[in-house]
Amino acid sequence: MMLRKMTESDLPQVLELQRELAFQDWNEKQFLSEIKASYACCVVYESEGRIQGYAIFHLMGPDSELLSIATREAEQRRGIGSHLLHAGLDQLTASDDQCFLEVRVGNSKARAFYEKHGFKLYNVRKKYYSDGEDAALYKYSKS
Repeated sequence: MMLRKMTESDLPQVLELQRELAFQDWNEKQFLSEIKASYACCVVYESEGRIQGYAIFHLMGPDSELLSIATREAEQRRGIGSHLLHAGLDQLTASDDQCFLEVRVGNSKARAFYEKHGFKLYNVRKKYYSDGEDAALYKYSKS
């Protein structure tokens, strides 16, 4: 098992994983743009040649953001998500650096995961998603 930087050759499996979980609709062009961005941290967790999870962060000093994180359903609760999350959080440098994210209010599994890793709810964005569901806004502070 290996945590490593995402490459363009990973995109077919990353897109397959995204479709499997049906939680997001990024296309190949969007992922490719993130891989090439100097401020992005794009990582995959690979086991036996198969991508088991990925994470994408924008690392922008005090205002970093977790854009996407996913682990194959069959591989969840095995620590892969924690490894992926810390791949980005460990790159926060200054004591005042923070990482932000938004998640569906109804996604209690994801919210519990983020809270377990030190993210704190700081606001709710009403009717944020296209189906009208609210977004829970979280932040992680390094200090």
